[in-house]
Amino acid sequence: MLLRPALPFAVTSTLPLSSRLAAVRRRSSVAAATGMAGVSAASPAGAQIGSFLSKKPYAPPSWASHLSLAPSHIFSLGQFPTPIHKWNLPNLPEGTEVWIKRDDLSGMQLSGNKVRKLEFLLSDAVAQGADCVITVGGIQSNHCRATAVAAKYLNLDCYLILRTSKLLVDKDPGLVGNLLVERLLGAHIDLVSKEEYGKIGSVALADLLKKRLVEEGRKPYVIPVGGSNSLGTWGYVEAVREIEQQIQLSGDVQFDDIVVACGSGGTIAGLALGSKLSSLNAKDRSMRSLFVMTLNTSMTMFKA
Repeated sequence: MLLRPALPFAVTSTLPLSSRLAAVRRRSSVAAATGMAGVSAASPAGAQIGSFLSKKPYAPPSWASHLSLAPSHIFSLGQFPTPIHKWNLPNLPEGTEVWIKRDDLSGMQLSGNKVRKLEFLLSDAVAQGADCVITVGGIQSNHCRATAVAAKYLNLDCYLILRTSKLLVDKDPGLVGNLLVERLLGAHIDLVSKEEYGKIGSVALADLLKKRLVEEGRKPYVIPVGGSNSLGTWGYVEAVREIEQQIQLSGDVQFDDIVVACGSGGTIAGLALGSKLSSLNAKDRSMRSLFVMTLNTSMTMFKA
């Protein structure tokens, strides 16, 4: 079999810390950001009773209103806006400041920035009448953990296809890190070796599982690796709007570069598109082209 259910585990470790997004700023420049739709930077989503875990109509930023296939609704799953503060790193070049956007504070159990994509993807899943979701990732994928948590919030079953070494496919990998949370949440876990994953691919693996679930009478919704598709990318178009509003409120900051870790590509795609269309005018760089130390799910901004 290509997909092997993970064996029962014993609790052996705790959760890894969530990470952040970072941004780079210049003393002579000024940056701006606007918050999530219907939510201002001064009044976070959790401030209003009943706003968390609620479905809301979505209106894109004015500078993105011409884009096709804009989503009509969003599920409020995170605590936004996340704060931006100066990162006091030693030995920076003269005139350079580094600021960090703390997406690790969006709700740790949702793995920081991962929730931005899931707000759009799970809204679509519910709209399509899904009763379960499928996604794919590495054995310790933060995206998979975030999906399992968000699915539990919305009463959806979660099926995870996790890539691991050939030696561990038929063994008990233990309740290590994210596996602990996923198991506690009741997620269904199938293990696949890196070799099989390379031959078959994530899309075909998810389709195989989807076909099996449909035959069982389920209504699955497939979320791609990292939540990175055209719909998930809107999470980071919205992040740009959030940054714009935060800058407008501060009045004296402008970011020249935004630096993020790049995995499945959805985060950098949304930031690049939003930066291009908005007033932000920052250059987006993946860690593959510019080395700036960031944690897993935060954003770093530079000002030189």
